[in-house]
Amino acid sequence: MLKQRLITAAVLIPLVVLSILYLSTSTMQWLLAIVAGLAAWEWFSIIGFSSQRKMFFALLVLVFSAVLLSLLPITLLLTAGIVIWALILLLVSYFAHKNLSNTFQHIFKHAVLALIMAALVLALFWNSAVLLHASSEIGPQQLLYAMVLVWLADTGGYFAGKRWGSRKLASAISPNKTWEGVAGAVVLGSVWAVIGFYFELAGSLGVITWLLLSAATLLISIVGDLFESLFKRCYQVKDSGNLLPGHGGMLDRIDSLIAAVPVFTAGLYLLGAF
Repeated sequence: MLKQRLITAAVLIPLVVLSILYLSTSTMQWLLAIVAGLAAWEWFSIIGFSSQRKMFFALLVLVFSAVLLSLLPITLLLTAGIVIWALILLLVSYFAHKNLSNTFQHIFKHAVLALIMAALVLALFWNSAVLLHASSEIGPQQLLYAMVLVWLADTGGYFAGKRWGSRKLASAISPNKTWEGVAGAVVLGSVWAVIGFYFELAGSLGVITWLLLSAATLLISIVGDLFESLFKRCYQVKDSGNLLPGHGGMLDRIDSLIAAVPVFTAGLYLLGAF
């Protein structure tokens, strides 16, 4: 499994890096739309929109959500992302060590409500990523920075948790995640944040503000991972798909990013960095 993960990463990472840094935003937005669409396809399949007719309707809801959000004022759009992920943080924290209540199980398993929830979260990710990429001359580098931050957090969390993990982070949602893993993620992410500041990716932000924003982005990325795990647990699904060998489906690969990118983009904007 680890070998497959490494091979897949070795192939995909250079492609992602080159695309973000060298493609125009007008092109990048379509690549991001494909990524979001593939993740949506898997997510909607989990919900139960498996037939072509239902899937077309579900993807139409995603497109409608993305367009609707893009028409909002930037401040309102990015604030909405923070509010939504703050609410999801509360949800994940409350049910970290106990079973999801009947009320929330009903919401997660109600096809229309689950569809709206998934479409909204993915549409926020797409809008935020496109907005950040186009925000300034260093927008593409900042988007790449946020993605690498999440990847390093995942790597640091995996190895630290495997080596020292004992205290469960969310036993009812993802039993393998530990607080020691979180610590490993923070350590590796902090090193990357210092490197990012050194290379002037913080824009007008001071070092403390930059480090705090990076820490918040890293921690909310873990919430994104747990949120997807909580969703899949309701449907008794292990992986969202098998598109990426060793990584599961596209949704499994970007579950942390769909939380991290909106929060990071909102933080930069609301702090006056672009």
